[in-house]
Amino acid sequence: MKFMDVVAYLAGDRVAGKAEYWFRPKLREPWGSGFNGQAYRQRIFRQVIETHGSDALIETGTFRGSTTAHLLTAGLPVFTGEVNARFHAFAEARLRGSDDLHMYLMDSRVFLKTLIASKHAAWIQRPFCYLDAHWLEDLPLAEEIELILGRWSDAVIMVDDFEVPGTGYDFDDYGGDKVLSLRYLDQLQSLQFATFFPAADESQETGAKRGCVVLANNPATIEKLQAVDVLKSGPGFPRES
Repeated sequence: MKFMDVVAYLAGDRVAGKAEYWFRPKLREPWGSGFNGQAYRQRIFRQVIETHGSDALIETGTFRGSTTAHLLTAGLPVFTGEVNARFHAFAEARLRGSDDLHMYLMDSRVFLKTLIASKHAAWIQRPFCYLDAHWLEDLPLAEEIELILGRWSDAVIMVDDFEVPGTGYDFDDYGGDKVLSLRYLDQLQSLQFATFFPAADESQETGAKRGCVVLANNPATIEKLQAVDVLKSGPGFPRES
């Protein structure tokens, strides 16, 4: 058993998470920066929120707070949820003192429902949502998208670890119907959204070279995103058979 696992066993996950932040600094930036260290992805994020006029940033899957820290550079309120107490404590230690940050220790679906029912939802009109809470057997992505697009009529969603057709970007494949691809999104056809992918292939990306997809269902926002040069349009939903 590793030392920090012993700490977690004896003192709890939150103590272990904070200890890891202070005593294992290499864990803070495994890729050098947020969004998996992907410079092209960071450009997509910046251009999308500027084009969209996003007024809040919502993240599912805080992990150790690397991407959360990057989100905070935009100067907008950031709401982030993490189900793992050890990761949450690590991110808390890392991001302490951030006035624009609201952190939640809970399942991503519960986090989104809590945010939607909170006082913050009254003023959030155009959120940018970064979904990265998918992990192994539990795949909450479809429910997350339903909650977001069911509440906000002008939200933009970016999904990490998603297959980019015709490229070599890495993506999550948990087998069966749990492959993060366009086919996975077919179950959400009633939401009627457009899809966008990185305009550059993986050879022009840095860091982990993970794929992503951007979703929007507001007609005016879709039209704006079609003019963003770091994105290329994918199929709309429902897809033609």
